[in-house]
Amino acid sequence: MARTFSPTRVDTVTYGDDAFGGIADILRAHGGRRPLAIMSGSLAGTDVEESLRDQFGGGLVGVYSDTPQHVPRMAVLRAAALARDVGADSVVSVGGGTPIDCAKAVAMCLAMEITEPADFDRYRVRFTYPDVHEIPDIPGRLIPHLAVPTTLSAGEHTGVAGVTDEVSHEKCVYSAPGLTPVAVVLDPDVAARTPAWLWAASGIRAIDHAVEGILSTRSMPIGDALGAEALRLLSANLVHSKDNPLDRQARTDCLLGSWMSIFAAAEVGTGLSHGIGHQLAAEFDMTHGVTSAIVLPHVMAFTEELTRPQLRRIAEAMGCDTRDQSDADAARRAIAAVRSLVTSLGVPDTISAAGGRRDALPTVAERIMGDPAVAVSRRPVSRDDILSILEAAW
Repeated sequence: MARTFSPTRVDTVTYGDDAFGGIADILRAHGGRRPLAIMSGSLAGTDVEESLRDQFGGGLVGVYSDTPQHVPRMAVLRAAALARDVGADSVVSVGGGTPIDCAKAVAMCLAMEITEPADFDRYRVRFTYPDVHEIPDIPGRLIPHLAVPTTLSAGEHTGVAGVTDEVSHEKCVYSAPGLTPVAVVLDPDVAARTPAWLWAASGIRAIDHAVEGILSTRSMPIGDALGAEALRLLSANLVHSKDNPLDRQARTDCLLGSWMSIFAAAEVGTGLSHGIGHQLAAEFDMTHGVTSAIVLPHVMAFTEELTRPQLRRIAEAMGCDTRDQSDADAARRAIAAVRSLVTSLGVPDTISAAGGRRDALPTVAERIMGDPAVAVSRRPVSRDDILSILEAAW
């Protein structure tokens, strides 16, 4: 059966020491001369913002740094209104997944004339289990977006954005090639400012991307290879880089691992861990790295009987010697390796420890069944299965 693979569409990725110092030239090469900067609040007013102003001069038309976690619709609308008011022709995002997704959504709002919360509903992806996707058209390339990530969530490499409906608490997905940033800059010095707990949690999110890309029903050889290398780099460097943030090589290796981790997931789909995590995060205001730490081992165990060869590869990429082990034993080693890394990094690994409420889990399970990420689970899943996983993760 013929299959088609479409590579990610970021035009340029620049990485390594002093990469941040060239972002004005990179954005101008992509046609952006009057950017709005969308930044993490912790970076606004620091020398990172000062460097942006120095590089762009009067061309930096504004700075927006007030996007709450999980990108509520109203925060996007405020940023988009500012972009219109100042005549921005491009966006620069600096920070974690929150400002990056906000910048994608701002570009969408400008192109599609989204000005009210209800307008978002016209463009959200809708999914009915097991395989019905409704993906509204967001045509053409939007205004240029250059992304500078400071965490390892890797959303900067995709044309997917998550925006939360504040009324329903549902994390809604928006997807189009034009949402992909034109350029990504990976700078270890800028990333060194990320709090240790957030760096660690986002690293587990990158592990989740790599694992679910390999476990996906639509997995592809090139994605498997990059996912395995991502797991090798992240397993070797996450703990050290958390404890030694000024080690530029370790930070760079993690940023590169994050990039490789999303390659397959962006093209073949993520999976059940992501589908559960999207809705847990929106309901309980958790970071996605924490939801991955909580859910991923349980999802790996849920699909283990159907994914043992893939789990063996994951175990080996994470440094486990499986030469004399059965597929079943190697699969268990993979699950144990993920659990061990979560423990070593000190990331919360239960819903209760992360501040969830047990009484909300049935409602969350309903939303999970409508999340597109659930579609590529190798094991068919029901609402009762979801509830069992949530109870195991409680």
